Amino acid sequence: MNNVVTIISMNKNEVKDLMINYFFYETDYGLAIIASTSKGICYVGFGEKESMLNGMKKRYSGASFREEEADLHELASNFIKNEKIVKLPLHISGTDFQLSVWKALLEIPIGKLSSYQAVANAVNNPKAVRAVGSAIGDNPISYIIPCHRVIRSDGGLGGYFWGLDIKKKMIGKETGSQMNYC
Repeated sequence: MNNVVTIISMNKNEVKDLMINYFFYETDYGLAIIASTSKGICYVGFGEKESMLNGMKKRYSGASFREEEADLHELASNFIKNEKIVKLPLHISGTDFQLSVWKALLEIPIGKLSSYQAVANAVNNPKAVRAVGSAIGDNPISYIIPCHRVIRSDGGLGGYFWGLDIKKKMIGKETGSQMNYC
């Protein structure tokens, strides 16, 4: 696995006792929400404040929330800016399959793209392309778990929860090129 980002699995029963700190940050991709527990980053999203906040609260229903900056947020913000960081823990819940897909995404190098089929192969389930797509779409930590680096086998962008314009910007910044997809 990637030696900078580590995943700490969150037990679904932990959610009711969680305090999640979140804050909004400006990025090259627009406004972002970065949220964390005491163990790691648990959510990163882009777009409109209200929809990001509602998405986070829905995902972690039962947790307590506080709008407050945390040291981990600065590390995550620096990661999004492509600044070098030493280590970034992620604290997320998901099925075993989702976690395996998200770990496989962490193996895609900056500036490289992969396909849904290649990710399915990487998790030793080559027939699970649609399930891989669903797991990628349910990634709670956008950009840091680089779901934006996955495109269709035919070269099309596929989807992106936060919008294709943001996906194009992310890929373009990482590859140093303009994305000319329709």
